[in-house]
Order: sequence, then C-alpha cells, then structure tokens
Amino acid sequence: MNDSKKLISTSEKTLFIILLIFSIATYLLLFLSILGVGIAIALWIASFFAHGIRMGQIRSNGVKISPSQYPQIFERLQDLSTRMEIGKVPDLYVVESGGMLNAFATRLLGRNTVVLYSDIFELIQEEAEEEITFILAHELAHIKRNHILKQMMLLPGNLIPFIGTAYSRACEYTCDRMATNMINSGERASHALIILAVGKRLYQSVNKDAYIKQLQAEKSFFVWLSELLSTHPPLPKRIAEVEHFMDIRQKEHFQLPRRKLAILSVVLLVVMGGSTGVVVLTTQYIGPVISQVFSDELLYDVENVTPLMESIVEDDYQTFQDRLTEEDLTATDADGWNALHYAARYSEDERILQELLNYGMALDDRDDFGASALMFAVEEGSIMKVDLLLEAGADPNLRDIDGWPPLFYSIYSEAPDNLLISERLLEQGADSSAQDDQGMTALDLAEEMEDTAHLALLSGGSSLNK
Repeated sequence: MNDSKKLISTSEKTLFIILLIFSIATYLLLFLSILGVGIAIALWIASFFAHGIRMGQIRSNGVKISPSQYPQIFERLQDLSTRMEIGKVPDLYVVESGGMLNAFATRLLGRNTVVLYSDIFELIQEEAEEEITFILAHELAHIKRNHILKQMMLLPGNLIPFIGTAYSRACEYTCDRMATNMINSGERASHALIILAVGKRLYQSVNKDAYIKQLQAEKSFFVWLSELLSTHPPLPKRIAEVEHFMDIRQKEHFQLPRRKLAILSVVLLVVMGGSTGVVVLTTQYIGPVISQVFSDELLYDVENVTPLMESIVEDDYQTFQDRLTEEDLTATDADGWNALHYAARYSEDERILQELLNYGMALDDRDDFGASALMFAVEEGSIMKVDLLLEAGADPNLRDIDGWPPLFYSIYSEAPDNLLISERLLEQGADSSAQDDQGMTALDLAEEMEDTAHLALLSGGSSLNK
C-alpha cells in the first residue's frame, strides 16, 4: 500500500541534508584552526563524560529487563527488534521518574539502550500492552534510523535557528509512523500519545477531537514560537498524524501564521547572512526551504507543494480559482503528486475536482509510488470523487508500484462506502481476477481482511440493492 512506503518523513530527509552540509562546513573550518580543533575536542570530551556518567547512573540504579526480569516485556523487545531488523537487541532499563511520563533511546560506546520511566512501564498493569509496545517501538525506531548518531554528527547544525529542532520533530513523526506500523493500530497509538498528555489513568476519557481542535483554534504567537523551539511536535498534531496514517481520520489542518512566518524568515535570513562565513556558504541551501520548515512540517510533510495545492488542501475554492489559471498544472510535489492527486485525496468540494477535470488534467498520471488520483479517491472512500474520475475516463485497472489496482485499495480501505465503490469499479471494467506482484487477487485480499461483503460480491453476488 501507498502509506507503507511513507514511513519515513520527507521532511526528515530534506532537513538532514541541510544540517549535514552546514555541519561539514563547520567541521572543516574548525579543523583549519588549531584553536578550533582544541575547542571541538574539549567539547566532545565534556559531552562524552557527562553522557557516560548519566548512563552509569541508569545502569547502576535502573532495573534491566531480561529473561529473568519481566520476561514478557523482554520477549516483546526481542520480537520488535527482529521485526524492525535491528541487528543487536538493545538493553532496556526501567528507572524511577518522580511521576514523569517519558522514554528515550541513547547510545554509548556502540551500545544502544532504551530507557522507560517507571510511570510508563506501569502501563503493563493497566491492560495497555499495545500502548507500551508503541512507546517501545518508537524508541527502537530511533535506533533503527540511527537518529542518535546522526544528532551527534549534526551538532553544529543547531547553530541554524529552528532548523535543528525542525529536524528533531521530523524524526519524531517518522518514529511515530514506524511504531504505529508495528502495532497496526492508530487508535492504540493515539492512546499512547494521550498518555503523555494526561497520564495513565485518564487517557481513555480524553476527547481526542476536542484536543485536536484546541490546538487548531490556538492563535498565540508564543504557542507557535514554542513549537519552533521544541524538539517534539505538539501531541495533538502527533495524534492526528498517526490516525491519518492509519486511515481512521481525515487529514487535519493547523493554522499557518503566514505574516509571522514571513517576518521571522526575513529577519533570520538577514541575521544568518551576516553572522559567519559558514552560514553565508549554506544560506543558498537553507533559504528556499526555511519558510516551509516554519510552516509546519506536518501539514504537507513534502517539498515543492505549490500554492494551488495548498488551496486544495484548505478547500479554499475562491483562492483555488484565482490560482488555477496562474500555475502549471503539470507541477508535482516531492512525492510526484499533482493537483489532481491533491483534489482526490483532500478536497471535499466537488467543484475543485470537477474544474481540474474540465481543464483536461491527465487522469492516469501516477505518483512516485505508482498511485493515481482514482486510487486516492477510492482509498478515501469518496463515491462522489470516484464517479467523477470514472466518468472522465480514469483507468480502473491501472496498477501501483506493488501491482495494486483501485479495487485492491477499495477492499483495503474499509471506508463506509467501499463496497459501493467496488461495485462501481467492477461496472466500469475493473478486472476482479487481476493479481498483484505477490500473486494475490482481490478475492484473496478480501479473505485476508475477513471482509464477508466483498467476498460475496467477488464470488458473484452482492449485498447491495442496485
């Protein structure tokens, strides 16, 4: 499926490259100076011993999870490490936290360690095993992605205002996705994140929709600034993201303070341009993306999103009309999505998709993963969009990079109208006997999903009254 190929945040990749360029340039300048080499070595030694002492305290006082100490958690640690293809199972310690709810992954002398605070670990007594598995998998994802080593290598990048923290936030989104994929439950993943907000007793009674709307309605400059300075995204955004990733929530949008972004971007570029030679060398790489970094990496999570695509996501029909005649409709973002992909995925305004079709956009253009606009509309469960695209001539048998046609997307989506959509696809010539790259047919997928309605439909019957 398309989502399975997007575990890694595109923002993480982009920001890593920016920070790497800056860090390499900084290290080169330091090593050209004897004094600079001495300062770098002194800072590294100080950091190493501070971290070593902290790890010594954890290893001497924490409880190490082992076959003889909480064996059920040790088995889960081993299972997750195997499934995530982590060569050596990391050490896992539980430490007293004074009421704090947290966990972290770290590394010392080539030895990876995950630390769970005791209040998090107590979730095993609250029938929240999937939630603690999510938290554990999240930390293992940091190890899998080598985030710890990368952060050490990119230390000079923290000199660039806000970029270092933006990279950290992107890493958190990646780890959330990977952990959600491990437990295969957006609901339990969001529960784990709510636990970090209100604790292990109240998390099940929190109204998630109200919690997300709370942040969407927040307009304070300092709320926005605190996010830019934070290494972790706000919890409501993380909850919305994991549930959207698992297709149990529509894409949530959070207000973009465009005036603040413009002013801050200009000020930063002026300050950065006059600070050091290293920054001057790298500003040309940072400038084009700085506004995108500040504009909330969760909203689009990809590069090259055009103003027209933004208006589609925001369902702003008037702005969409204004931009429609000004932009190149063949433009794509970093994942190969064009405006028609965005309309099929995000827009709830039928007029937006219809106008794009009237402008003659290529119906069967596919993104970098082989997905077409019809596949997106099917996956979203929108019968209106599916009908518009099929009537315009979209190919119901086009396949993505895994060999999945739209019919597979319909069965997999479990949307309320997915059975009706499947009937539409079959009526328009979808091949129910087509096989994906693994030899699976639509009927095989329905059996795997235990979808009795689709089994009946694909076996020659239908549960719908035509």
